Amino acid sequence: MRRRRRSYKFTEKTHSKKAMVSFGLAVVTFVTYFVFVFLSYKAAGQLSAYYGAVGVLAMLVAIVSMGLAISTLREEDSFTLFPRMALGVSIVSTVLWVGNYVQGFMRG
Repeated sequence: MRRRRRSYKFTEKTHSKKAMVSFGLAVVTFVTYFVFVFLSYKAAGQLSAYYGAVGVLAMLVAIVSMGLAISTLREEDSFTLFPRMALGVSIVSTVLWVGNYVQGFMRG
């Protein structure tokens, strides 16, 4: 059965605020990763320990964002657009951060 193009479907669903926060955190950690890679490249890998501490914190925020996105996927009566986007970006961000630190430990 085809619906007409201009038909509306009224629903009680809303966008989850936790999912929006998770998406925001995931984007921030993703952008932070590439900023840090650029800064490290410009400094020939000789950044201070403060950058390393902020990087570890960003990795932990990415992991928290992933957990928050997973928890919001299970919410009823909410759209799944933001939780899915948040989960995708946070998984990529977490893999980048963890991979960066694993590579650093293997080389050092």
